[in-house]
Amino acid sequence: MSEKKPDDLRRAQEFLTLVAENLEISPSVIEQNMPYLLGMTKHVAHDAVRPAAPLAAFLVGLAVGRAGEAAPDEVKARIAQVERAIEEYADGQA
Repeated sequence: MSEKKPDDLRRAQEFLTLVAENLEISPSVIEQNMPYLLGMTKHVAHDAVRPAAPLAAFLVGLAVGRAGEAAPDEVKARIAQVERAIEEYADGQA
C-alpha cells in the first residue's frame, strides 16, 4: 500500500480543480464539497465495501446533478442518504 504524503490533499484539490475546469464545472464545487465526499468515501470503503467508494461518489454526483444544485447542502443531503444505505447494508451483513 502506498504511503500518504503530507501534501496529498492539496495535490488532490489541484488535480480536481483542473478536472472540474475541463468538465466546465465551477472549481468552487471542489472546494465546497471535497471534505464531505472524502468522508463519505472513507465510510463506504471501511464500513461497506471498498470498491464501491468511488462509485458511491459518482452516484451522489448524479443525484446532485439531477437536482440541478451543487450547493453543499444538497451534497450533504445526498451523502446522508448514502450513510443510511451503509447502515442498512451493515445491518443486513450482521
